[in-house]
Amino acid sequence: MIPPFVDPTWRGCALDRDRFDHTRLPEQLFNAIVRCAGANELLIARYSPDSDSCDSFAANWETFRAYVFTDANWSLEYVLFDQSERWAVLADADVTVVGASPELADLIDQALAAHGTSLVQLTDTDFPGLDPSNQPGAAYLLAVSGR
Repeated sequence: MIPPFVDPTWRGCALDRDRFDHTRLPEQLFNAIVRCAGANELLIARYSPDSDSCDSFAANWETFRAYVFTDANWSLEYVLFDQSERWAVLADADVTVVGASPELADLIDQALAAHGTSLVQLTDTDFPGLDPSNQPGAAYLLAVSGR
């Protein structure tokens, strides 16, 4: 199987994008990423015919929501990241994949623990009972969360 991330040490979570609004991820995960990464500014690359560059905005939930809910910014797919490039969110038509360097993923897990969850648990909540022997794509989703 092809590793889910360019850096095979990265891990994260996979989310059912249909469970969320245009943000495609839960606020607690967004806040954990931003806080643990120390991000002040976020970059977003939208996959749309009229967008060939990245937009930037302040690294907070309200600004992010306002951005993705602005009609002119809507895109079926996007990549969200910061200048450190130690993490990224790929929101596509089927699934949202969050990935981070091992050190950052550990910090994100610590922050999520305050909400009673983790990167693995977020994946398991949205994709319960993953079994690579009989579910196409299950091996990929497990690999995303470091299993």
